[in-house]
Amino acid sequence: MIEKFAYILGLLMNISYKICSNYGMAIIVFTIFAKIILFPINILIQKNSIKMIKIKPKIEELKFKYSDSKEKFMDEQIALFKQEKYRPSLGVIPLLVQIPIILGLIKVVENPTLYISNIKNMNFLGMDLSVVPNFNNYIIIPILAALSSILLCIFQNKLNVLQKEESIRSKMFTTVLTTALTVYFVFLVPIGVGIYWIFGNILAIIPIYILNAIYPPEKYIDYNKLKYWQDLNIKKRKELLNNKKREKEDYKSFFDKDNISNMKLIFYSERSGFYKYFSGIIDYILKNSNVVIHYVTSDPSDNIFNIKSDKLKPYYIGKNKLISLFMKIEADIVVMTTPDLQKYYLKRSLVRKDVEYIYLDHGMTSLNLTLRTGALDYFDTIFANGPQQVEEIKEIEELRNTKRKNIIKVGFPFMDNLITECNKNKNSNKKRTILIAPSHQPDNILESCINEILDELLDKEYKIIVRPHPQFIQRNKEIIDNLINKYNKKFNENFYFELDFSSNETIYKSDLVITDWSGIGMEYSLATTKPTLFINTSMKVINKDYDKIKTRPIDIIIRNIIGKSIDKTQIKEIKEIVDDLILNQEKYKEQNIKIREKYLYNLGSSSKVGAEYIINRVR
Repeated sequence: MIEKFAYILGLLMNISYKICSNYGMAIIVFTIFAKIILFPINILIQKNSIKMIKIKPKIEELKFKYSDSKEKFMDEQIALFKQEKYRPSLGVIPLLVQIPIILGLIKVVENPTLYISNIKNMNFLGMDLSVVPNFNNYIIIPILAALSSILLCIFQNKLNVLQKEESIRSKMFTTVLTTALTVYFVFLVPIGVGIYWIFGNILAIIPIYILNAIYPPEKYIDYNKLKYWQDLNIKKRKELLNNKKREKEDYKSFFDKDNISNMKLIFYSERSGFYKYFSGIIDYILKNSNVVIHYVTSDPSDNIFNIKSDKLKPYYIGKNKLISLFMKIEADIVVMTTPDLQKYYLKRSLVRKDVEYIYLDHGMTSLNLTLRTGALDYFDTIFANGPQQVEEIKEIEELRNTKRKNIIKVGFPFMDNLITECNKNKNSNKKRTILIAPSHQPDNILESCINEILDELLDKEYKIIVRPHPQFIQRNKEIIDNLINKYNKKFNENFYFELDFSSNETIYKSDLVITDWSGIGMEYSLATTKPTLFINTSMKVINKDYDKIKTRPIDIIIRNIIGKSIDKTQIKEIKEIVDDLILNQEKYKEQNIKIREKYLYNLGSSSKVGAEYIINRVR
């Protein structure tokens, strides 16, 4: 194969020799021919590289969103490549083309008389081009090859659409490695190949300018957006680095011999805001038993670290170390609001097979509608908040023929706390207060119609608070920043974005909540008995097969009972609708009380029921 390729290159070299009648000049002319022949490939690579940098801001955004899940990031990145028709493999084409050219050229230079007719002199500038250089002879060739390699790297790092986006460390590493390999290679081949290499590097600079003129990267690439996400990722990496030492210490403390041998009960929380769903149960356990609670959180800023109790031990464990921690658990009970146990990064213990895993839902929404298929399969016990959840679980088990779980009719501790807070803090707002609290699924209010809503309600007689979902903030920071920048000049005590989720004060003190398919609408209306205004964005459906069981999702059943739902086309009328709902709050009070009594167990005592079950199981 190489002989055939050498024959083709020999023909091209023969033409070059006939043009200039000098072997050294023939190699230079041959190099020019090679660059011209390869130019169409360079165009293809330039267009592909621009495509890569064009989607680089999106890749950086995905890195930010899925910094805690490399697998999810890789899946999303591959999907993005397919969507944008970007082919990473095109980047290796120049290398793949160069290899046979170099191997064929070595054959030609070693035996030029086989390929070039009437060649008599193989000298060039006093050098025999068929000789292999060494430290005693022709050392200048490896030196010039090294310099040409450095020169090319400098121009590529400055002008190449891909390489100029690399970090300084990466650029330096590439330059050093390329130069070292060049010097090593030139010491192994005849000087004629070294001449080709030197001029090949120098001539490779010209196409970079030509390609940037034909396809200027600035025309296709949003460099400001790229820098925005790169800076965010740098900041996030620094935060993760700072937290690693603390995580290491907490991980070691968790598995301390004395600690692990007495560990009975673990609560796990993904973020700080989830403590409110456990708080009632935890408070009861701390006050009414000697059980020590080990609270594992993946949020280094979790408010749990501000709670002081000898019987409450918090640990910060990031999601990477969390994998091994979960697999080595030796406690009796693990309580969590995170579904999909055993399916992704959270696994059942490999050390103890009899650990009881309890699922406590952090909302009132349908388990069948808003959880993935099989999300609860590997839990042993479910703390059901009402009859709707019990029916769903039983029907799902029957449909999928899965293990029957232990269903405890607990209720919704978070709702009890909300109702208590509402009763203690009867609001007397100077201005009618509206809380806009969307969900995080696609086509939510912030993505689809927030501007239209604010256009109709701002600068009226309302106080407006926009409270994005924490998961939406984490994964759509750019949208949040753009909204804040857009309305920044209008922010005051009567209009602002609430990005701190540790308190629920704005929920129970608002006169009306506007949401889409978020569970906050149910929580608000059933706690305060006031109506919610639902915007009919695309329905939040995680389980596409939700309609395979008879029990209808509670999200759909009570939507137009506890409040009113409207289509996005009705937003122009939203002020009149808002006024009507606020004016007629009393009309909704009685029916909302009936709804919460019908759909929630143990109102007012759910924390006690859940806590006593745990205490008895631990004993």
